[in-house]
Amino acid sequence: MAEFYAGQKVEYWSPSFSEWIECKIGAVRPDGKLKLEHVDGTGVLKESADPSRVRPVQGAAGGGKPPVGGKASAKASPAAAPLVRGKSAGPPPVPKKAGPASPTPGDATPGRRPSADRPSSGVPAAPKVSSVRSSGSSPTPRQMGGPKAAAAKGGYSDNKLYVGDRVKLKGPPVRFGEVMYIGPAAFAGNDTVVGVKLDDKRSSTDCDGMYKNERYFRCQPGHGIYQAMDEVELVPPEQADEDVRSLVMSPAPDAESFDLEQELEELIGLREIKDSIRHTRNFIEVQRRRCNVTGDNTARALNFAFMQGVPGSGASKVAQLLGGMLLKLGVLSAGQVVEVTRKDLLAGCSGGGDVETKLKKVAKAAEGGVLLVVGADTIRDSEKSSDRLGEEALQAVSKLLESSAGPTEWPQRLCVVLSGRRNDLGKLLMEQTSMGSAVFAKLEFSDLSAMEVAQVLRRLVEANKFQLSPDLNDEKLELLVRRRMARAGGGGGDGPGAARNVRLAKAMLEEAVSRQTDRVWAKETLSFTGLTALVEEDFVDKNREMDEAAQAALKRLDNIVGLKPVKEFVRSLYATLQMEQRRREMGLETPGGSPTLHMVFQGNPGTGKTTVARVVADLLKALGLLRTGHLVEADRSALVAGFSGQTALKTKAVVESALGGVLFVDEAYALVGEDGRDSFGREALDTLIKMVEDYRQDLVVILAGYSSEMARLIEANPGLRSRFPTVIEFDDYTSEELLEIADRMLLQDVMVLSEPSASDRLKVLLQGIVPKPGAENDRQAGNGRAVRNILERAKRNQALRLQQEASAGKMHTQTELCTLLPQDFDGCHG
Repeated sequence: MAEFYAGQKVEYWSPSFSEWIECKIGAVRPDGKLKLEHVDGTGVLKESADPSRVRPVQGAAGGGKPPVGGKASAKASPAAAPLVRGKSAGPPPVPKKAGPASPTPGDATPGRRPSADRPSSGVPAAPKVSSVRSSGSSPTPRQMGGPKAAAAKGGYSDNKLYVGDRVKLKGPPVRFGEVMYIGPAAFAGNDTVVGVKLDDKRSSTDCDGMYKNERYFRCQPGHGIYQAMDEVELVPPEQADEDVRSLVMSPAPDAESFDLEQELEELIGLREIKDSIRHTRNFIEVQRRRCNVTGDNTARALNFAFMQGVPGSGASKVAQLLGGMLLKLGVLSAGQVVEVTRKDLLAGCSGGGDVETKLKKVAKAAEGGVLLVVGADTIRDSEKSSDRLGEEALQAVSKLLESSAGPTEWPQRLCVVLSGRRNDLGKLLMEQTSMGSAVFAKLEFSDLSAMEVAQVLRRLVEANKFQLSPDLNDEKLELLVRRRMARAGGGGGDGPGAARNVRLAKAMLEEAVSRQTDRVWAKETLSFTGLTALVEEDFVDKNREMDEAAQAALKRLDNIVGLKPVKEFVRSLYATLQMEQRRREMGLETPGGSPTLHMVFQGNPGTGKTTVARVVADLLKALGLLRTGHLVEADRSALVAGFSGQTALKTKAVVESALGGVLFVDEAYALVGEDGRDSFGREALDTLIKMVEDYRQDLVVILAGYSSEMARLIEANPGLRSRFPTVIEFDDYTSEELLEIADRMLLQDVMVLSEPSASDRLKVLLQGIVPKPGAENDRQAGNGRAVRNILERAKRNQALRLQQEASAGKMHTQTELCTLLPQDFDGCHG
């Protein structure tokens, strides 16, 4: 008998194709079975092969070394001369114990299908084996039984299949379906086969239950397949339930080969998540040591909360990784992941406890593994005044968590993971104390950077059998991602259509493949490289890539009255950033990295600071420097709390809400009083400065306030001076500019001034509120708010005048209803 070892080149007798298949040994399992892989590295041929069906290839040098000292892990049958696949010298000896019966046509073996031109002559018949279930002759279809037979024998068993069972076909690809036939088939040498009606149509065949003129069942074309018994796995009844089978389920990884550090290394970004998972591993291993010392085997049940920013941050992948680790460490017994959403829980439910009943079925399917509740923060619709079903679902989830919390013995029944938006899920866990106390750890998901999305995109390209052109290096790919983030409807929002993180990478690949398809069709490309290569133009929509968004923002800037120095600064900023972007596209590195974009806007209220801040946000978004470009306004009350230790948390929440956009802090000088003794305000300012540095690539902060107070604030805090180098002064408006503002306000309100009397009266009023040089003036004077106040008072006066005239019997025309007269400005002031 020959010895087997990892890396050895061997041949495997496939009963599916009745021939020897050349392969290599990936691993020798503890039970002596062999994991076989394709020699070209395309995947696994057989997860657990019987050594009696494997023989060495004589004279072939394996990829690994044989075991030292003669300690063989498995024995092979006597080797024969090397054979070419498809030209076999004969089948291997028949195993002594019952083995897998021969399957059949199609993609029965988890490898590649045999080529259509493979010669069939000289191929021996598959070896006969006894029934999988019992000794003796092969059972007939009637003996195999159906649902009634299953009930008569006491239900389902791990080693029995019946017509009507739901099964999984071992892949790749993995498929699911319903057993339609079990019994002998002439095309398989009268060995037992399993006929399955697949859930999803196959693209490579139109099999409807007939194969080689033999029919054993009937189904829709493309949904039929025959398999060997060892290629079909029974789906547990709890996972075959109608309420469960539509859920997303991820199979458990192989606990023996699962390598946590390797899995974490392959995970792109998510540094905090990796640290949290390692901490969980450390806790489990240390807890086991404590149990060994104390003799107490109880431990805390491990449930988790995934605190996300936006969808697409990799919650499903992390849940699968978590399931693999917990399986490897013995905390779980199975390790599969079952995902459920609000829609899944409420579908077909009308209340009265049926939501909880459905959740129990889902939990049963997830037993031994991970139950991932996707969008846990949306189970109850907070926007509805009454959400009866949502409330019932939330209570059912809370009850499930409560029952799975507390001391337990590992392996625990299941691991529940709640995922949702960070702020909403955190609020839910605080409100539902039973849920919050059941959570072992909160895993914080941060959005992927442009560079990390580019890495994901590169992997997706390779996984989908495409390739990137050599000139698409990492830097250029990152630039394409940034541009895509900036495009409206792509990464620029939190709405349902927004694509972020992994979803953004998938969307970019789909768009690129679509454009590449049209490109290669037009060129009539036939080469492998031409059909699979993606070039830069495939990722760029030239018509949409123009600076329309930037030009629209600049147009809005031009429409603002006055502020000539401010407009000049914004345009120079746009030109600077645009040139820097072009340098990056040309491969020129900018010394010191990107410039600091945090700014100080100082001037009196009503001088357009907030409006200009919105324009700046839109420009930075158009250039791809901000993900969303949204503006979050805050002041002291939004940042400072009334209790010690709460201010930092409150400030952090506001800053996090502004990530990807602009945080506009109005009256920033109020954070710290003139005497500098305001400890709460100082805490808010210190937290803000730290987070500005931490998120400098994903946030722009604008501090605004009166000129003199902002100057003192910056002077007293050196940290602000270095982080906010750009100070822009917003001057008060002149009387001419105020009149232009008034005209625009009236136009928006569908109002006009009677000429020339009312217009002259308004000019006099506006001249009176313009600050005089060197005089102590009201800080509210000379700005847009003062104009608004005057016009609002004039419109109220007009309304009273028109009412009195109507009471006297006068019928007003449309023009009279929209016209302000001189007397309407009596008593008006800014």
